[in-house]
Amino acid sequence: MIDVSGNDVIRTPVATINEQGGPFIGSTALSDQKIGWVQDLRSLGLFGRAWAVGVVLFSVARALLTWPTLSTYGVDPWVFLAIDVITAPPYGVGQALTVKILRDPSRHTRDATGWAALVVVMFLAPYIYILMASGERMPLAAYVLVALWALLFGTLAIVRMRKQVLADDDLA
Repeated sequence: MIDVSGNDVIRTPVATINEQGGPFIGSTALSDQKIGWVQDLRSLGLFGRAWAVGVVLFSVARALLTWPTLSTYGVDPWVFLAIDVITAPPYGVGQALTVKILRDPSRHTRDATGWAALVVVMFLAPYIYILMASGERMPLAAYVLVALWALLFGTLAIVRMRKQVLADDDLA
């Protein structure tokens, strides 16, 4: 259920009290508990935050490794690095929250949709910049390599997230 402010609402049963001060047997009232993106961010633990930092470090390493090749084809390595580093934290946080929400049996799967969409957009942004900035200067083989690189790391991210969603509680 969505409230008027656009936040998801979970309806949880709450025991009611009868006139004698005791609970009604088999009777419940419903209490609304709002689940918003701010609460999702706050609920992200140390592991989730560390994951986001790791993604940023990976992005910096990737940009440094591709630096010489990028400049050869007219791609500004500084702009690529900026896009990669700016998109890395929302990508890492989005991954962690998508997994957290999908593992939570009290949350509906659609609650993860926005976070998953953020992951996809942040993942693709640096690759789209490479393809757009290079224009026709890049040979077909380079386009294929960029596409294969994105496909490889995209697949690895999906597999890793799926494993985390399906993992036993003890291992997650």
